[in-house]
Amino acid sequence: MRADTALPIVGVSVFVTESGAGTTTDEQGRFSVSLRPGSYHISLSAVGFKSDRPFIVVNANRTAVFRLISQTFELDEVEVRDRRADQNVKDVRMSQIQLDVRQLKKMPVVLGEPDILKALTLQAGVSTAGEGAGGFNVRGGRTDQNLVLLDGAPMYNTSHLLGFYANVSSDVVQDVNLYKGSFSSQYGGRISSLLLVNTRAGNSERWRLSGGISPISGRVVIDGPIAKGLTLMAAGRVAYPNWILQSFPERSAAKESRAFFYDGNLKLNYAPNAANTVSLSAYRSADRFKFPGDTTYGWQSNVVSGRWSSLLRRNLQLNINALYSGYQYHVDGDTEGYTFRLTSYIQHREAKADLFYTLFDKHKLQVGANGILYRIQKGDLEPTGTSSSINPKTLEPENARELGVYANSEWILTPAITLQAGLRYSSFSQLGQQTVYRYAEQTPRTPETVVDSTVFAGGKPIQTYGGFEPRLGLRVQLSSSMSLKLNYSRNRQYIHLISNTTAITPSDFWKVSDSYVPAQVADQLAIGLFKNLNDDAIELALEGYYKTIDNLVEYRNGATLLLNERLETDLLQARGKAYGVEVSIAKNKGKLTGQFNYSYARSLVAVQTAFSELQVNQGSYYPSNFDKPHNLNVQTRLAMRYNWTFTTNFVYSTGVPATYPDGQYVFANQPTLNYSKRNADRIQDYHRLDVAFSKDTRLSNRQTRYSIWTIGIYNVYARKNPYSVYFNRSNSRTDAYRLAVFGTLIPSITYNFNF
Repeated sequence: MRADTALPIVGVSVFVTESGAGTTTDEQGRFSVSLRPGSYHISLSAVGFKSDRPFIVVNANRTAVFRLISQTFELDEVEVRDRRADQNVKDVRMSQIQLDVRQLKKMPVVLGEPDILKALTLQAGVSTAGEGAGGFNVRGGRTDQNLVLLDGAPMYNTSHLLGFYANVSSDVVQDVNLYKGSFSSQYGGRISSLLLVNTRAGNSERWRLSGGISPISGRVVIDGPIAKGLTLMAAGRVAYPNWILQSFPERSAAKESRAFFYDGNLKLNYAPNAANTVSLSAYRSADRFKFPGDTTYGWQSNVVSGRWSSLLRRNLQLNINALYSGYQYHVDGDTEGYTFRLTSYIQHREAKADLFYTLFDKHKLQVGANGILYRIQKGDLEPTGTSSSINPKTLEPENARELGVYANSEWILTPAITLQAGLRYSSFSQLGQQTVYRYAEQTPRTPETVVDSTVFAGGKPIQTYGGFEPRLGLRVQLSSSMSLKLNYSRNRQYIHLISNTTAITPSDFWKVSDSYVPAQVADQLAIGLFKNLNDDAIELALEGYYKTIDNLVEYRNGATLLLNERLETDLLQARGKAYGVEVSIAKNKGKLTGQFNYSYARSLVAVQTAFSELQVNQGSYYPSNFDKPHNLNVQTRLAMRYNWTFTTNFVYSTGVPATYPDGQYVFANQPTLNYSKRNADRIQDYHRLDVAFSKDTRLSNRQTRYSIWTIGIYNVYARKNPYSVYFNRSNSRTDAYRLAVFGTLIPSITYNFNF
């Protein structure tokens, strides 16, 4: 555990000098090693901590507590490293990103708010649909294909202010790990990536107060001991962006907009003894955004998760989790005579149990099971006020059940070869009460081709899917500083975000798999070469991957999504493929450090239909909405005198695909633009430079009261990066307009404090 806070440290490298046995600590900071009676030196090392080599005597089964002292000589604004200096070479896992959240406060960001999602999009293989867009895309995948877990509970919305901020404050985060490829078989339900975000427990020795103030938000965290073995961490964040929106020029859409959000975290940790830990984590957030005119959007998330972890024996650990996650949005219309509220929600209830068994020093086994209940309301329209002429309409809620069992094992076959194998079996059932329509055969599904309907009673299975999901990883040590890795994984996804826009919007809604929308299935193969230089000061990584996806959801031209009780008539089944190469170079030691990340990545889609009138681009593969072939991110960090740090970010990417008109025709005596090929064009390339100066007032590593000041400039050369291009007919001419979210440089100053 940490010497200053008594918090657990994840991923500490443990090595027994005399026996050669080794392992790493788990999420609770625990490890287990089998030793014969005798005296041993235990070598302990972790990124950000001073290494230690305690001496112990073993004459019976015993439990020992080791404390590591924090070491903060690395002055990176956001450092992406594995858990120990050579872990990227020695670990069987690949395609993994770990953020050093302690350094987020020093990186240049828009409007001064540290953001874990924006930091992730600076890494190879991770991108976003555009500036200010919500969510993130991994290796060409869609935003809903990422499994984002906050203390083990899924997050169905990851952004504030329509994508400008991550929905979890970096102040409460203990660790962030993103898996871009194969991940442990204990996790399922998404086909693109796994993002694990764990909040920190309260300090067990003293009460602390920390937080920060930026141009549009303020945040505060308080944590400390309540009683013996019981700690509390409570945090809150609130935004006040309206004063900045008011400063925009007259006639600007932003000047007439209004925005607000808040979020809060609560975590209780109770450790009655060394073998048992109970934790309760809660999160709530709410957003409100009003566009110019008469429409207001609001959305909120509520998450509660409980965990009991017990060390049953020295080499056997039991974890039991119970959780709830809910996300809801609403749209309020305020036009006189047409006032309404449109709502949609998704509710997720889950129970999970797993056992972690260390058979011997070189073989670990993990088994477990989980069950999930889903309830989704795709749309509920209600008139508001006494004079509204809006007719109410409520779609039938969707219910479903997902079950999974898994086993995961890791073998150190030889000092040079490590094998990791996992197998998951998942089963999904759409449940009643639900009305299912049947359509005429040999003809496209339309509301006019309905021939019958069946009403299924509540709880009755309607449609089932399932299958095995194998995961395989292999590491071959080519030398002491170089390794070759191979990964294969199959994943299944049973719920889908329905959205025909490139970026996430508040009006997007979730849907379960049914008779017409089958489960998505993805297979990914990845290979990587990893090399360290100059005593692990420089890390080199070269990775290639190929991924295929069956049963993607695409949309008919002119599809109607909101409040469509026969939604399947506007959905199309598609097949996707993605492939690419990622190059990463990281310099981790010295006054000048940084990273170079480049990826060549393609993401393509082909609609699968026998009906020519429904084919997109004549049935051939076309770029997906997230296809950005070239992505370059360069970060530099210069440690200067008196604890000053100068950081820069340079970002370049190919523009996202777009559909431009290629002609016009006359319909009802009116000239109309013709759009023939989907995503055949591209928006202009994106590039940006950010800089920041950061001052840390600490005079020593043990100082508990200090502050960090960060002065930054986002988009230094004020490039008007286009977010989208739209077209308008005016008399006999067609005009094109470019929309830029940030068309100028944005200065910021942020104050972070710790007491």
